[in-house]
Amino acid sequence: MSEDSPPSAPPPAPLPKKKRVFLTPAPIDPVTGRPDPGKLNAHQAALRQAVVDAFNAKKARSFLQKHVHHISVNRELSEGIRFLFDEEGHAPANAPLEDIVDERRKIEYQILWLDGALQELRHRLIRIRELEDYALEMLSQATPTE
Repeated sequence: MSEDSPPSAPPPAPLPKKKRVFLTPAPIDPVTGRPDPGKLNAHQAALRQAVVDAFNAKKARSFLQKHVHHISVNRELSEGIRFLFDEEGHAPANAPLEDIVDERRKIEYQILWLDGALQELRHRLIRIRELEDYALEMLSQATPTE
């Protein structure tokens, strides 16, 4: 700094901080003993509404997923047996026996494949349950200071 410059002004005093408002438990309705949503402050009400909306969205999503899966399985089933019917949905008078036998063999193969996959998943589940039981046993034997 040069000696000619005027002295600088002191920094302004910091603004007083507002006291932070903490979320408190929801007020209890004395009649029912349950939280009363009507007595929540605005911030608590907004948080409550956000949780309710998230819950409803998750519930609706699982409902739709279940029904979409049901529809797709039914569609696959209908595609699998469509060859047995004509354009109007009526069974033909003389369906070729070879097609019916081929379709039966295909379905039997798919059942065998699914059965093998199911057995493998059951085996994995048994191993995971054994590991879980062992881990819980080790936790129960551990001292609280560890």
